[in-house]
Amino acid sequence: MKHELLQIDLTLDEAERLQEKYSQKLKHQEHKILDILDIKKINWVVGVDISYYNESHEEWGVACAVLWSLEEKKMKSYKVSKGIVKFSYKAGFLGFRECNLIAQALEKLSPLPDIIMCDGHGFIHPKRFGEAIQLGFALDIPTIGVAKSPFIGFTDLKNFERKKGNRVPIWALDPQLSTGMSQELLGSAVCLNDGMKPVFISAGYKTTLNFAIETTLKTTISHRQPEPLYLSDKISKQCIKNRS
Repeated sequence: MKHELLQIDLTLDEAERLQEKYSQKLKHQEHKILDILDIKKINWVVGVDISYYNESHEEWGVACAVLWSLEEKKMKSYKVSKGIVKFSYKAGFLGFRECNLIAQALEKLSPLPDIIMCDGHGFIHPKRFGEAIQLGFALDIPTIGVAKSPFIGFTDLKNFERKKGNRVPIWALDPQLSTGMSQELLGSAVCLNDGMKPVFISAGYKTTLNFAIETTLKTTISHRQPEPLYLSDKISKQCIKNRS
């Protein structure tokens, strides 16, 4: 039976209740971060993304899962899945639009990944339960979030030099207004290649921020995104273009 976090026929209220339920469960599992958090132990990273199109008055999604070899630094295979998207877009609930289709693509892969990389947020989320965490929880596979756009939190990009490896923290509270208050680190804005805009990286399911950044840099070649995500986006869009 599919995990309830992969349901597609949910109301917004039902989705909110599931987020609250599993974000609370996650707090009690923080001690269960895996020993796999050594980049030298990772063989397979999968990048996942979805592209959308409209047909016959319905919204469709094409999910792509790219299997990337860390050792060989190249794509070994990819799988896609297609289906009707029933959950309307709402900020903070991307997982309920995308996780079901992504899971279908992932199920076709062999071998299964050591780490899943999502084009979305993980810990950078009002309930600390973004798409990356939702997908990882549903599949019980470690995940990281690598988003192209900021969501919540405060970060200083005014003096940010776009040089590969540069990073600045993303805080839950405005540092200028929270002096003396307990601060929470949500993630980091990280430049993956010289001259390119940063991406917004956060821990996902059973991973840490430092591990997420290390994995992202390790899988980056020449684009703004790490290669598994760049390819999953490119392939999913190409599938839509070729569908006729």
